[in-house]
Amino acid sequence: MRIPRNLPFLLKVYFIAGTVIFVAGAILHNNSLLKRMKEQSESTTQLFSRFVGITLEEAEDQVRQDFFREIQTAIDLPYILTDTEGRPLIWNGIGIEMGGDEDYTRGIDFDPEHPDDPVLESVYRMSKEFDRINRPVVVEGTGYSLIIHYGHSRLTRELAYAPYIQFAVLVIFLLFGFLGFRTMKQGEQRSIWVGMAKETAHQLGTPLSSIMGWLAIIREQADKAGAPESLSSAVIEAQADVDRLSRISSRFGKIGSAPDLEYQEMVAIIRETVDYFERRRPSLKIESTIDLDAEELPLVRCSTDLLGWVFENLIKNSLDAIAGREGKIHIKAVMNTSENHIEIRFSDNGKGMTAGLRRRAFDPGITTKKRGWGLGLALVKRIVEEIHGGSIRIIHTQPDRGTEFLMTFPVD
Repeated sequence: MRIPRNLPFLLKVYFIAGTVIFVAGAILHNNSLLKRMKEQSESTTQLFSRFVGITLEEAEDQVRQDFFREIQTAIDLPYILTDTEGRPLIWNGIGIEMGGDEDYTRGIDFDPEHPDDPVLESVYRMSKEFDRINRPVVVEGTGYSLIIHYGHSRLTRELAYAPYIQFAVLVIFLLFGFLGFRTMKQGEQRSIWVGMAKETAHQLGTPLSSIMGWLAIIREQADKAGAPESLSSAVIEAQADVDRLSRISSRFGKIGSAPDLEYQEMVAIIRETVDYFERRRPSLKIESTIDLDAEELPLVRCSTDLLGWVFENLIKNSLDAIAGREGKIHIKAVMNTSENHIEIRFSDNGKGMTAGLRRRAFDPGITTKKRGWGLGLALVKRIVEEIHGGSIRIIHTQPDRGTEFLMTFPVD
């Protein structure tokens, strides 16, 4: 039996889908139970209302009256007993405390058309609100008729919110599930490109060591043979490029690990990277200019190699975006004393980004180049934010109008 290559991904999808189906089934079952409980609560309410009417008709002796009061206290049901004219006689559980027999007498004298008692007027209005919720129960007795107006019990009110709470729980569960799945996916992507970076450093190590050895031999032989100065200069430049390749290999090896951070001058790191590209403008056919505008800045704890890689990646991306025409790259570094961090603005007048590309610019594998892995800005973000505790974001970009990055680095 052939095992699919994407089996881990399929297992995660099946797990998440199965969990969602299970939770949704549980919620549907609970909603069914809640509906039945609500119907039972409403039925119990109606029966209790009829019981109150019957008890009132027969409550002549003290024992039955005491029994009625015990039931009245034990059952959580808001109700109001009125006569056929709507005069409140007895009430319970409506937030208005009832006194003794004098309230009953006040109710008999109450005129709903011309209310003069604030308490009874409030009870009367509440009885009308109860009628909009539940149909009142009419109790016919010997020589009198009473009406019981009742609202929802506390259990019924709480059950009414239960479906919304369950829906909110489902939404939160789905949200956390999505975030968890996305985090796992990003972790897998990070592991892949971190492994690629370390493997690249490993593969570069052996040939670089060999090239360094050969350059040392060539330089020694050139000195003995009295080679022209142009050859000696070429060997020196080649040695500088090999040294830079060695530093690049070291950078790849540091990805995925915690490098040692030391207090450094950030402007010096930026200027070194700019000078490297300026020296190679003729050979790389660079027609663009790179301007550095920097004030005196405090020392920051950083990795020289990794920060050099950040600015090198940004400059390379800008040069590619300018696409061979005359362009301008501007780097400005200032100290933000109010926020206690260094701000570096990196801008170019290249082809810019669309809104969709801007949102995904720092995701691994995103590139507009025909060649490349699309890891440059992803590495830049990791170096700036995770290793140096700073931040990087695109503050402006527009097709054919250039791009501007803003980086911040905390100052201890």
